Amino acid sequence: MPDLSVIIATLKPRAEIECLPYLEQGTFDDYEVIVRNDDRVTAARNEGIRQASAEKLVFLDDDSQPCPDYLERASAVLDREAAYAGKVVHPRDDIFAKHFTPHYSFGESPRYVTRFWGCNMGVRKEVFETVGYWDENITWGHEEKELAERVIEAYDIYYDPELLVHHYYTDSILDYWKKQYRLERQTPYFWDTQGKTTRWQWLRIAHDVLHPMHYLGWSAKHALVRSGGNLARTAGRVRGMLGKRPSERSTHS
Repeated sequence: MPDLSVIIATLKPRAEIECLPYLEQGTFDDYEVIVRNDDRVTAARNEGIRQASAEKLVFLDDDSQPCPDYLERASAVLDREAAYAGKVVHPRDDIFAKHFTPHYSFGESPRYVTRFWGCNMGVRKEVFETVGYWDENITWGHEEKELAERVIEAYDIYYDPELLVHHYYTDSILDYWKKQYRLERQTPYFWDTQGKTTRWQWLRIAHDVLHPMHYLGWSAKHALVRSGGNLARTAGRVRGMLGKRPSERSTHS
């Protein structure tokens, strides 16, 4: 049985998965790679968990670029911790690295945190057996937050900045806006899992789209990206609200 199971959700052919050569550069070889191409990322990760031979599970995106000693360090951390979050870096000197990826890193010092990201995280299988698997009602977006909130009720999430992964957050301003729209379509369901009422959700949407601070920036370009992102988020949230089944709307009103 391998020491680690690396689970990758992707629609790419195996030969085009960018993170695999980075794993092979390291000296650690006691691992298996499970590639799943199910219709949604949460379903793919859950099937990967069921298929995994190891008790220590590593989750990476297909375009994650882990550091050379990543797997060896991940194994050592999961020997003593139930779950970990690694440091993520957007590897471009652009507006997104400067202003739109503060959530990627929890700093330079190890500590316990309340979040992890699917492009760089690890969890022992026993954690899923205790708190449940990925919520497959979420296609993509907020699935890590939803899972993390269940995990921290029973376990700690350890942040190790030396578990470093380079991962491109977005390729362009237009891509960023599209990503915000896709992400925020899932937000009303995520709010539902937190017990937020429908009225609260509509008021929050109205507040965020009308708040003038969401349209300001350190430069004209920064303001443009923020403003467009805020409008894209609002459109996604409204689409998510309108896409709820009638039973969901009445349950959470």
